[in-house]
Amino acid sequence: MWIYDRAREILLYPKTAWEKIKEENDIRKLIIYPLVLNLIPSLAIYLGYVYIGLQEGTRYYRMLPLNAIYSVLVAYCLTLIGIVFLIFLIQVIANYFQSECDLFKSAKLAIFASTAPLLANIFYLIPGIRILNILGLYGAYLLHLGVPKITRTPADKEQTFIFWVIMASITITYLINNLIGNYISMTVISEVWTY
Repeated sequence: MWIYDRAREILLYPKTAWEKIKEENDIRKLIIYPLVLNLIPSLAIYLGYVYIGLQEGTRYYRMLPLNAIYSVLVAYCLTLIGIVFLIFLIQVIANYFQSECDLFKSAKLAIFASTAPLLANIFYLIPGIRILNILGLYGAYLLHLGVPKITRTPADKEQTFIFWVIMASITITYLINNLIGNYISMTVISEVWTY
């Protein structure tokens, strides 16, 4: 239940949420949160491509259930790898800008700002409108609010630091979503009917 509350709070009341996150020191929650939240887009991929399907031209396709399971596993793992990579990238950027940001703070930023991109991937449920996962860019705004709360950066470098963290986040999200989309496209699909 706390995962639902945290996701709702970070999306609707991000300033309040970042204040609470700043004070937390529970590493268990930090690990469990993305593992559970990442199940939502994974379930959406499975249901969307197995039961709803995708129309291309005059043909309608659905993915075989076994292929969908492979796609879900790949998407789940790639997303977690992307979050871990972002954690380390935030740490590198923080060191470059002489920001007070340890690995735990970097993890807080990467994990909780990833709430919006993870939940935006619910649009895999209807493959034809998967482009709407662009709404995950709200995560950039979450980072913009979170960086000053979680890290301590010299005042003259703070805006540049925030900019590079946001650019790193957007780039990683784009690459991961691209890899997932390409994998799904390459996965063998079975033709259901033609009209």
